[in-house]
Amino acid sequence: MRQALKELCAMLIEQKAVLSHMLELSKQERQAISSGDSVELESVVRLQLRELSQLGRIEKRRAALNDAIASELGITGQKLTVSAIALKAKPDERKEIVALQTELTELVHQHNALNLENRELIKEHLEYSEAMIELMTGSDDPLNNFYGANGKATGDRKTSTGLFNRHA
Repeated sequence: MRQALKELCAMLIEQKAVLSHMLELSKQERQAISSGDSVELESVVRLQLRELSQLGRIEKRRAALNDAIASELGITGQKLTVSAIALKAKPDERKEIVALQTELTELVHQHNALNLENRELIKEHLEYSEAMIELMTGSDDPLNNFYGANGKATGDRKTSTGLFNRHA
């Protein structure tokens, strides 16, 4: 059991490192979104996907280890959590596991908050871009710019009075 707990702690440390890197990437993502740098944004998203894949691989290994720990403790795998493992561990092991759990939880909360900010920034950029297109094409009625149910442009569409027409 002691060896399994050491392996679990090592995997939690690996996860913490990946999550820390993903948090930094999300900060870079926010900067790229704010500056409108689509090339940098694409690069950051690629790195995020790579890190997410790495996190998935670690999680698969951790799930297999959880099964081994669960059988040693006589707990079904579905009920086995890091908290439950910590309760069964010796005091020194418990302290390390709980500390890692706390650090990981904080990283996840920070990451979620940053992702919400990034989502709002992207939404604002899209709304701004759409408003600029509407302004440039001179649509008096933005609701009149949609296609009909048949997939073709509606016939009663107003003509553009803007600087550019929509036929590029």
